[in-house]
Amino acid sequence: MDEIVKRLEQIENRLQALEGRLSSKTGPVETSQMSQTPPPPPPAYVSEQTVPPAVSRPQEASHVESYIGRWILGVTGIVAILFGASFFLKYAFDSNLIGPGGRVMLGLVGGLLFVIVGEVLRGRYQKYSFIVSGGGLALFYLTIFSAQHFYGFINQTTALGFLSLVTAFGVVLAVWSDGLPLAMIAVFGGFLAPFLVSTGVSNDLGFFFYIGILTLGVLAVSFFRKWQALTLIGFIGMMINFSSWYGTYYTAPKLAFTMYILACFYVLYTLAGIVSTLVTKTKSNTADLFILTANVGWFFLWSYFLLYSQQHALLGFLAAALGALYIFFAYLASTTNPDDKNFILFLGALAVLFLTIAIPLELEQNAITIAWAVEAVILFFLGVSLKNQGMRMFASGVFLLALLRLFMFDSEAGSFANYIPVFNKRFFTYAMVILSSAILTYLAVGRKNEFTKQEKGTSAFFTTALNFLVLVVVTLEIYTFFNAKVFTLLQNEEATRQKNTPILNQPCVQYDYKGLCMQYGSSDYYGSSNYGNAAYNSSEYRSLMNQRNASISIFWGIYASILIVVGILYRVSFLRWSALILFGVTTGKVFIFDLAGLKTPYRILSFTVFGLILLAASYLYFRFEKRLKEDVPQSSQ
Repeated sequence: MDEIVKRLEQIENRLQALEGRLSSKTGPVETSQMSQTPPPPPPAYVSEQTVPPAVSRPQEASHVESYIGRWILGVTGIVAILFGASFFLKYAFDSNLIGPGGRVMLGLVGGLLFVIVGEVLRGRYQKYSFIVSGGGLALFYLTIFSAQHFYGFINQTTALGFLSLVTAFGVVLAVWSDGLPLAMIAVFGGFLAPFLVSTGVSNDLGFFFYIGILTLGVLAVSFFRKWQALTLIGFIGMMINFSSWYGTYYTAPKLAFTMYILACFYVLYTLAGIVSTLVTKTKSNTADLFILTANVGWFFLWSYFLLYSQQHALLGFLAAALGALYIFFAYLASTTNPDDKNFILFLGALAVLFLTIAIPLELEQNAITIAWAVEAVILFFLGVSLKNQGMRMFASGVFLLALLRLFMFDSEAGSFANYIPVFNKRFFTYAMVILSSAILTYLAVGRKNEFTKQEKGTSAFFTTALNFLVLVVVTLEIYTFFNAKVFTLLQNEEATRQKNTPILNQPCVQYDYKGLCMQYGSSDYYGSSNYGNAAYNSSEYRSLMNQRNASISIFWGIYASILIVVGILYRVSFLRWSALILFGVTTGKVFIFDLAGLKTPYRILSFTVFGLILLAASYLYFRFEKRLKEDVPQSSQ
């Protein structure tokens, strides 16, 4: 303040001197002349966007130079002093130059001196004072560590208590001086303290009690001072201390205790993140969302690692509980702080994520796909009812995940020997997903006008998925039905061959996927491949393959006709275009594949039936030509 006052006085003296010079040269100016003198025109307005501020390279270089000179040199100087103090304490210990008590007192006096100097400089050089005071705190930590580790003046508990006092003193000093860097140094030292006083003996309750108290202090200061960086440092320090404890002292009997500790820290950081946003009713930022994500991710991954081998059944319930918890948080946020859309959407995303994870942890095989499809329906229904775009988008993502799993893992036919058309696991799975897609299509079409521009293709996506699933499942059933007949045919012929061949009158050890025997009880039959070729060239086998291919072509044509009829009746151009595309695919199959592979009778059947279907579809277009012209183009109804 003194320097500012001096500068203001200097400026005032200069102004008085300039006024004296002007009055001596021009003389007094009449007030009438001053009043008649028109005011200068205002400066022309120049848009800030058109003339961006220019920063020259010399200015940039000066900024870098200033940063290096102020911070890099200062921090490096403190580190050098700390190293010097460490070497001094070790040298004094080895050479016995100063007694142990004198060494400890020197360290404490040096730390106190640094803190006092930092406070003296805070009024004029606040940021520089943080470096000096931080060096004093570091000297306190180093001296207390030496008193316990090298000299044995104090035991572990006393040393931890003194280190805690230093941490508390540093935090209070930081709050008093509004110095985040000082608080970060103090918190870093606080989380470093357990490593400094460690004796290799486990003290689980004392250790986690200390970390818990330190965490509460960090969260309290961060909340009232809005220091999110301090929260992040506290979270990282807590994770490092827990991981170190686990690697050193954890044993299997401590599982319940470990899960309890994990849950306590998870609750602390979760409530801190939720309360800081909802109570203050401020919009969350990237740092808030990052800490919430890292916290729940850290908690669940550690839980998965600990419970997987011993309590695997609990993982699904844990994931479902987390999903329900974040649903509650999302609802709470939507009622108390509705303006923070990103925060609400983020909490909803976490809820969907953990509910989706819970399903494969508790269910198996096809049940996972069905559960994901049902989850998508529930989410989309809630999104439509609550008019929540984010929830509807999450539902689309979950449904897409269900489709991927359906095609990748749940489309296998299973054993041909036990196959039953329609009444099988694959068809049931497809039927449930088809039912889900039908409900989603109904909801999407009915509320299409309420959707945003980003959701423009939602109804088209669900409609396409519905028709594609129906087409795929019936095609797969036709394909598998005839393949099962082929399997039975080959099995019967294989049994006949074994019976009529003496050397092969032994049980078959291994069959190939076509039903032919690959190896017998005592010796291989090297002629099986030749026999297999003969079996696959038989008239009965070719007849089954011709029936399969012709049936698929006819079904595709019939389904395309159904789409055209529905599209005409309800004036949905999207369905009609889908039918035309399917007709094009079927035409290519009939004229390329069926023409080359089918025998004459089945070729006649395939071409004739498909031609009649095409004529019927063409007739519908002629019959309802005026109706189609009056239709307003619709993309997905």
